[in-house]
Amino acid sequence: MSSVKFILSIAVALAALIVALYVLLSPDSARPEADLTMHKNLAGELADNNLYRAAVDEYNKVLDERNIDNETRANINYLIGRIYFNDLRDYENAAAHYIKARSLNPNGNFYDEAGKNLIACLEKMGRMIDAKRELDKTVNIDSVYAEHEGETVVAKIGDMPVFLSDIEDDIQKLPVELQKEFMSKEQKLEALNAHIGVELVYRAAVREGLDQDPEIKDLTDQLVKQAIVDKYVSDNVLAGVKIDEADVRNYYEANKDKKYDGKVYNEVKSKVMQDYQQEKAHQAFMDYVNKLAAVEKVQIFEEKIK
Repeated sequence: MSSVKFILSIAVALAALIVALYVLLSPDSARPEADLTMHKNLAGELADNNLYRAAVDEYNKVLDERNIDNETRANINYLIGRIYFNDLRDYENAAAHYIKARSLNPNGNFYDEAGKNLIACLEKMGRMIDAKRELDKTVNIDSVYAEHEGETVVAKIGDMPVFLSDIEDDIQKLPVELQKEFMSKEQKLEALNAHIGVELVYRAAVREGLDQDPEIKDLTDQLVKQAIVDKYVSDNVLAGVKIDEADVRNYYEANKDKKYDGKVYNEVKSKVMQDYQQEKAHQAFMDYVNKLAAVEKVQIFEEKIK
């Protein structure tokens, strides 16, 4: 009887051992998830300390786990791709990981940036045909033509059309005096070549992520801010400025000797009009600003400016 109990106790012990091993080795257990988090956090810390290859090693330990989902696997591949691209300048490995990331999760929020960087990788590797193929995938040519229906195509950059209206817009952004120099066919061809050159360099810079450079973003914010202010002033301040011929004449008389060397009015009429408009607009702007300042209770601590 005692031998039977001994055998049963051995069987129970073996069963317990098997259960313990199953829990320990099961891909659904909590331990691998904790390990994954540890490896991801460590990889991020290593990258922050410029230990890029060690960071890649840690990320690869996450990829070695069989139980992670495709979304996580895609994100890790994208992060590795960024390290190879931005920090190690290893464009072949960067391209491989970007491709894996996009394939594993076509809906990932990294998809467009990974595609842009993939094109830059291929260009740096000298694989211009492959780069062009990837670039063509990112552009919906049909929608571009739809937006310019009936317009004349004067060039193509790859499959991307350049329209005559694009060149005319470039010319019209120039000062009036310079616009007169771009009326002939030859001069418009010069403008077209300049447009293509700018576009090519711009696209190459964007593919390398220069549009995300902090200095560029700061400059962009400043330009947008100024454009908004200019538009607001034009619509809400300058629109109310009225120019009276008698006031212009009085302005001339008050400044005849100081600004116009005593010249007769008709000789300097256009200059007088320009000066008067600028002064009138400046005064209207300052009056409007003062009203806004009163509403928003602006305070200036002049004594603190040294």
